[in-house]
Amino acid sequence: MLQVIIGKYLTIMKKLIQSFSIIGTVGLTMAILLGNRPANALTFVFSQSGWDGEAEVIGTFSGEDTNGNGIRSEENEVSAYEMNFLAGNSTFNDFTHNFADLDNLVYDFLSNTVTIISTSSSSYFSQGLLNRGFIGQDGDSLTTDEPVNVTIKEVPEQRSWKALVLFGVGAYFTRKIRTKFVE
Repeated sequence: MLQVIIGKYLTIMKKLIQSFSIIGTVGLTMAILLGNRPANALTFVFSQSGWDGEAEVIGTFSGEDTNGNGIRSEENEVSAYEMNFLAGNSTFNDFTHNFADLDNLVYDFLSNTVTIISTSSSSYFSQGLLNRGFIGQDGDSLTTDEPVNVTIKEVPEQRSWKALVLFGVGAYFTRKIRTKFVE
């Protein structure tokens, strides 16, 4: 009788240790995947209004803050850029700038401000002299006192779904082991 009780006790302990090792393995794997991930590129949407004739600037840029000082194009942290000037009722023409037209871009995470200098036949400075926006075209210019609005566009990370799958597999095996305890 005592041998049967000890045998059942050892079987239960063995299954308990197995379940803890599965949970520990899944937890360690998730910690490695999520804890040591590098900085990921983010996509930002920006806009600036307040221009004469109800004109508007809208655009996006993508970047990765590799050194922790904000995103800066001169440090090759900006990977994509596009800006559209919608002239509205102003005397200016609509125009678009892309990455090739970008002269300088600095995004500060702490103050949520972006400074963009984009030049071609039409120029755009998001925060120029006296913190004012500036559009130049054919020798004429428009200015605005409105700040640039910047929001982060959520981009799902590739590793997030992997961690979710690992968590699901761990939960499945843990449940399977627990149901064996009840039997």
